[in-house]
Amino acid sequence: MLNDKTIAITGAARGLGAALAIIAADQGMRPILLGRNASALEGVAGLIEQRVGRRPVWVPCDLVDPASIAAAVATIERVSPELDILINSGSQWTGGDFASQSDEQIASVVNSTVTGTMMLSRRLLPLLRARPRADIHTIVSMNGLPYARLRTSSVPFMAAKAAQSGFVQALTEELVGTNIRVTSVFPGIIEDVMPTESGWSEERGSADMLSNRNVVEAILHILSQPANVAIRSLVIERAKTDFLN
Repeated sequence: MLNDKTIAITGAARGLGAALAIIAADQGMRPILLGRNASALEGVAGLIEQRVGRRPVWVPCDLVDPASIAAAVATIERVSPELDILINSGSQWTGGDFASQSDEQIASVVNSTVTGTMMLSRRLLPLLRARPRADIHTIVSMNGLPYARLRTSSVPFMAAKAAQSGFVQALTEELVGTNIRVTSVFPGIIEDVMPTESGWSEERGSADMLSNRNVVEAILHILSQPANVAIRSLVIERAKTDFLN
């Protein structure tokens, strides 16, 4: 069902976004890699080419910078206009107490997570509307849930994720009845394991942390649902919870 779909992924230079891009390509999708670090994007593109024999498009995109977002969308419109799926994965993160956060850190976290995500989604809407069916999927994080504990995240990150969750809910309501399905996933704390590493295929016990693989599989499950099904949101955390105690 997902074979031959074109999927744009923000935050694809590393971590969960990169893992999703690699597995999407493994499953026959055509990923467009978006991120701030051009050399890292090129590295992920090289890994994908080694695995599937096809080099994906990668486009520099800094979600903090409106001009960078506009330039990235212009590139996508030119080189890969048949866009089926947008994955909002990119988001800057900070830890530490609120008093230690600089104004620049606060602005970067909020702008990348909220403002930049909304700007990119809005600019790509015409491409998504032109497809028979399309998806906007946002990786929010459990920090965006009202009952989640702060844990290792910062106040700006938690506030930004709550706002991002509100964006997803509002966009869902606005696009109901259109060809665009809006969905989201709320992962807990994730161990950063890549598909190129042996730990990717290791079976985990009930006390173990989530890995990128768990979240990637959940996202692809949501996206692979038939046209009459929308898994609007999915909370995924380890069985030994990090957020309810």
